[in-house]
Amino acid sequence: MSYEQDIFTALGPLVGSRVAPVTFPQPPAVPTWPAIRYTFIDTVPVVDLCGDGDDSTAFVRVQIDVVAKEFKQVRALRLQVMAAMALFSPPAILEISASGGFDTETKTFREILDYSLHGSSS
Repeated sequence: MSYEQDIFTALGPLVGSRVAPVTFPQPPAVPTWPAIRYTFIDTVPVVDLCGDGDDSTAFVRVQIDVVAKEFKQVRALRLQVMAAMALFSPPAILEISASGGFDTETKTFREILDYSLHGSSS
């Protein structure tokens, strides 16, 4: 599977499949909360004697934004995402966990998780 499929498979059940790449649905569509958004920050190929590998062996950074209407809900969902990512394969390593604060436009709370994904070396 691809990283996108792996993320959706791991996190989709936590929010009724409301997992989106890069952006949430935009007007006229109205997002349903809670929801999760992921953005690939960078991809660094693994270089060895045979050259550079493809995405399956690359080092990838992904930012996961967890968004909910209630503060308690976003904090609980953050912990659920962390538990789901701990089971991720290839290993997902939490690099940064930060509060994204309150969005006055959508009236939602956000938590930001930044993960490193290390591709298979086999």
